[in-house]
Amino acid sequence: MTVAQISDLHVRRRGHVLHHMPHVVQPLRRALATIAALPHRPGCIVATGDLTEGGSLEEYWRLREIIEGTPVPIYLIPGNHDRREALRQVFNDHAYLHAHGEPVLFTIELPMLRVIALDTSQGKRHGGYLDRSRLGWLDESLNRRRDVPTILAMHHPPFPTGVRKFDAQPFEGRDALATIVAAHPQIARIICGHVHQQLARPWCGTLGVAAPSTAPALVLRPHAPGLSREPGGLLLHRCENGAVTTTLVRTASTPVSMSA
Repeated sequence: MTVAQISDLHVRRRGHVLHHMPHVVQPLRRALATIAALPHRPGCIVATGDLTEGGSLEEYWRLREIIEGTPVPIYLIPGNHDRREALRQVFNDHAYLHAHGEPVLFTIELPMLRVIALDTSQGKRHGGYLDRSRLGWLDESLNRRRDVPTILAMHHPPFPTGVRKFDAQPFEGRDALATIVAAHPQIARIICGHVHQQLARPWCGTLGVAAPSTAPALVLRPHAPGLSREPGGLLLHRCENGAVTTTLVRTASTPVSMSA
């Protein structure tokens, strides 16, 4: 069973470009076409990172227009640029977005694999946020099926990235999350976005992985990220015999794998 991950789409209204990422729609279309053309189609696509640039209704309508017709189910997890009310209004038929209260919390049950989506966004905060309610929901969800390999999906990396700009952003609830993750060895991956580049780091007994942006990626320098001319990309997380392998797919390059 494979889960495809796209991240940091940053969709804008038609006719508008993102100042440091002038082309965002075509790379997203290429990523979706790449997934659809895979010889073994994934069970679902999980979109992490910022779905839109400003969280407006117009941006979500354009996102809907782009992803409509994709033959693989797509699940959307908001980032710090997004606005839940507008997201839910435009994607009102996506029942999982309405499964909980204010934060977007849901579980995807696949054969031999689970994906738990954890909303780490809060208002205009740049850093992550997990209150007692969200953490309690996560712990309860993990306890339901401790024997099934699980991917925990969120926007903000809870692990250090090595980039001062991102690591300086406070992540409220990180320590409590670390305790929960360490207590649940079935978590095979923590997947996230936010940093616009692929990186991997062991954390609390599992492997944390950030996905590249479908839009042009960032160069992760120690002090501050810069724009990269690399093509956009995506991650494929494949679960086989209880182990997860993560493969980086650039739209114009050879995939690279990381095994658990």
